[in-house]
Amino acid sequence: MSKTLLTEIRNIAIITAILGILQIIITAIIRCFDLSAVLGTILGWTVAIFNFSIMGIIFEFCINNSKGATGIMGFGYIARLLVIGAVIVWAMKVDYFNYICAVIPLVFPQAAIFILNIIRSKERNDNERT
Repeated sequence: MSKTLLTEIRNIAIITAILGILQIIITAIIRCFDLSAVLGTILGWTVAIFNFSIMGIIFEFCINNSKGATGIMGFGYIARLLVIGAVIVWAMKVDYFNYICAVIPLVFPQAAIFILNIIRSKERNDNERT
């Protein structure tokens, strides 16, 4: 893995962790807070970061090795989708995970990318002004 990919995974993980903490705070405010909400959030966060990491690793591999890249990307997509589906079903079947709290963090990486783009855009604008 390249240093850039590791940095991006770290940045996404930090922002999604912050969003996960906000989710836990919101569940406490709306009085849906219990251990299953915390465990569901942690499960969803873990799967989201795993999914993002695997996607980055596969993408980087395909860039470096163009032969068969389409097949590898397709297989990676299906495999990641199956993992997410299996985790959601597992969270729904057991009592110690709040499955709603497990599903919500799956969109946190997209929100984190959006937040990072805003931050980087502001940094570029500040650098251009100086």
